[in-house]
Amino acid sequence: MIYAMSDIHGCYEKYRDMLETIKFAADDTLYVLGDVLDRGPDGFKILLDLAARPNAVGLLGNHELLAAVVLPSLLRTMRQGEKQPLSKTEQEQMQKWIQNGGKPSILQLLRLSGEEMEIVCAYLRSLSAYEEVTVERRKFVLVHAGLEHFSITRPLEKYDLEDFLFCRPDLDTTYFPDKTLVFGHTPTRLLHRQIGEPEQPDRIFHRGTMIGLDCGCVYSGGRLGCLCLDTMEEFYV
Repeated sequence: MIYAMSDIHGCYEKYRDMLETIKFAADDTLYVLGDVLDRGPDGFKILLDLAARPNAVGLLGNHELLAAVVLPSLLRTMRQGEKQPLSKTEQEQMQKWIQNGGKPSILQLLRLSGEEMEIVCAYLRSLSAYEEVTVERRKFVLVHAGLEHFSITRPLEKYDLEDFLFCRPDLDTTYFPDKTLVFGHTPTRLLHRQIGEPEQPDRIFHRGTMIGLDCGCVYSGGRLGCLCLDTMEEFYV
């Protein structure tokens, strides 16, 4: 089976519970659509677990991008101290990461071994901005946030990195007539509210040829949602 989830945000126990809930096996594939890091306490622990699984495919989220920008200079300073302090630009990048929920990730990073830090850095560099998959003859485009500056004639490889990471989906747009856009980033409670649906427990969002997966895992009352792309079965923790 092929599964997708998004925006785990450091909630390691929910992540592990979800793997048990879906009975994730060696012949399954899991796509994680970014924002594993920040806000919650165990983002790097989840990244290390994903990096060790050959059947788990991570995508880049805006929080991973923030970390990837800061990590090289942060690790340099940790190793060399006052000999290589953060520059003004690097300090501003660090502050931006902290302002966007990065403090728990930084605290966890300081507890990692040197080998674990190398694994994390390599894994972040390996993350792609999108994936295209076909499951049971149904085509999916997997991204973190959506497609900014969308045009039906524009190939995915022609989009800028930021176009995949920071936008909010336009719920009145049919992005692809023959493909389903699957994304995270925007909590689905906001998407359901936007189309006037009554308040319900956080759940996966379906509308036309788009599916939203961010069920507010790290927020009060939120859940971690996971979708089986083979069957469209939904799972929640």
